[in-house]
This record gives sequence, structure tokens and C-alpha cells, in this order.
Amino acid sequence: MLTLATGVQILTDPATGRGTLITPDTGVWTLNPTAVVALTELAGGGTVARTEEELARRWPTIPIASLRADLDALLGELQEAGAVIRQ
Repeated sequence: MLTLATGVQILTDPATGRGTLITPDTGVWTLNPTAVVALTELAGGGTVARTEEELARRWPTIPIASLRADLDALLGELQEAGAVIRQ
């Protein structure tokens, strides 16, 4: 299970769907709408599989393989940076 690390915050702009992820060590990530949905889902206790389902529901014209690859890349980068942890 992946979750946000302690102290990580996600701020979103409802008008644009974009967001910002802020880590306790002053790291700041600019998030596109897809990343906002993915991280909000995880922050709410969702699983990676549930996150994939939500992305596919919101962007049905994008092939699931592309959504999955993008999600894996995002989570890999954030895990490497310590913003997302595997429990």
C-alpha cells in the first residue's frame, strides 16, 4: 500500500484542476490534474488499483496502459523523493 508521507500536503486549485504538493523538507511539486486526482485518491486511503480505476473513469479516451505507465512514473518519482511511502 502506498500513502503520502507524514507532513506532505496537497493544495489544489478547483478552477484549473492543478495542484501543488509540499513536503516537510520544503520540496514543492507542481501537479497536473491527473496527478492531483491520483494523489488525492491515495491520500484518502485509496489503493493504486482504485486510483487507476478513477483515472480511467475521468479520462476514458486515454488508454489504460498509458494511464498506468504515467501513474507508475509519478509514484516512483515521489517515492524516491520520500513524499510517498510503501507500507
